[in-house]
Amino acid sequence: MNQDQFMNGFYKFSIMFMRLAYVNLLWLLFMAAGLILFGFFPATIALYTVVRQWVRGNLDVPVFQTFFQTFKSEFVKGNAMGLVYFVIGFILYIDILYFSSPTTITSLIFYYFFWVVTFIYLLVGFFIFPVYVQYQQKWWNYFRTSIFIMLMNPVVVISYILLIGSTGIIMRALPGLIPLFSGSALAFALCMISQRGFRKMEQIQEEREQPNSRTKISTSVR
Repeated sequence: MNQDQFMNGFYKFSIMFMRLAYVNLLWLLFMAAGLILFGFFPATIALYTVVRQWVRGNLDVPVFQTFFQTFKSEFVKGNAMGLVYFVIGFILYIDILYFSSPTTITSLIFYYFFWVVTFIYLLVGFFIFPVYVQYQQKWWNYFRTSIFIMLMNPVVVISYILLIGSTGIIMRALPGLIPLFSGSALAFALCMISQRGFRKMEQIQEEREQPNSRTKISTSVR
């Protein structure tokens, strides 16, 4: 590798480094503007919208304009989806607390069952954002689509778990990176991995979109 190639690679890395840091700061700022509770889902959808463009090779997308417009346009729909997600999480939390001191085999089974459901619930929380920015659906269908992609792509699920775990370890070891890369770097990596799941899902849907097919998943790529 000659010096020009090295400098060109270093330049591209530096530009992406700054882009990820910038969009991560926007993510944190807009979350705060929505008082966290009402800002998390719209801001995260906006984050994934920008990152998806980068993954698709559109590196010249206007970051602030795209982020701000997405935040505004998806505010109500994103919060509706977020409200349902958090309500489900609260119900699971109550269920785990209720069975946390099992006295019978049945209650013990339920206790571990709800922990497994909670694990799936948390994974859906990560899958749902790449799915949201990839497809145009009713907000309640994103849950079903996310679960379907998870079931059809165990390699993608394992990759998600490894990435999320690795990111958590790195951020815990280097907390100074949290304001710069806590959301954007993970979103970029998850969007790249998700493309495999999307291709497989679209292939399955094409096979099922036959006149006699009974099972269809309504998806429209953005």
